[in-house]
Amino acid sequence: MLVGRLSRPLKNIPSSLSFQAAPLPATAWAPTVPPQISGLPHEVPCGARSFGIRRVKQRRRSRGRIIQLKQTHYEPKPDDYSPLPLSLLGSGPIRRVLKAGTVEAQQLAGAVEWDKYKCDVPGVRWHPVGGWRVQFDRRNYEHNFFVKCSCYFRVQLYGFDRAKELAIAYRRRLEAEWEEQQQIWARLENEREVARIQRREAKERARLAAEYEDETGESLWG
Repeated sequence: MLVGRLSRPLKNIPSSLSFQAAPLPATAWAPTVPPQISGLPHEVPCGARSFGIRRVKQRRRSRGRIIQLKQTHYEPKPDDYSPLPLSLLGSGPIRRVLKAGTVEAQQLAGAVEWDKYKCDVPGVRWHPVGGWRVQFDRRNYEHNFFVKCSCYFRVQLYGFDRAKELAIAYRRRLEAEWEEQQQIWARLENEREVARIQRREAKERARLAAEYEDETGESLWG
């Protein structure tokens, strides 16, 4: 039972009239009762609103920062320094020997001749498949001529030293053939340029002969 008050008294209505509130439907909004205070800081206190409260989230110190490696003193490398190829770590046995850290692994790593895996020829490197890989990529858009080579010389077929020699020789052969093709294109371009100049000179002579014949009525060639 709720008793309502009117700002202005209505006529013909007894003053002792009472108003009864209608029951709310099931889908109507009803205020939520906040939980009881349990002493925890993350819970909503009693009597406060249950919305509009921002939860405190702890952030990591490294959030939004770039974590860099530890900086060490720079030591310049000698002029004849050549690093080992990173493809060595692609082989499982070699990677395990280098990263094991045991006494036996260190002894095995010291017994390997690592300099044999180095190659000063560009386009030739050691590959984890167990062989030497040759890569060659040249493009000439003017003549619509493209060369892309990627082949392997496996140690299982030729041996370590022989496979390396064959890979270096094949790479140098590809470079020599490309240089020869460049010379052929240059020679053909020179021949086309000479032929073009000759045709232009012939047209100029023919034009002068036609003008002389029109002016004199006699042929320039007799």
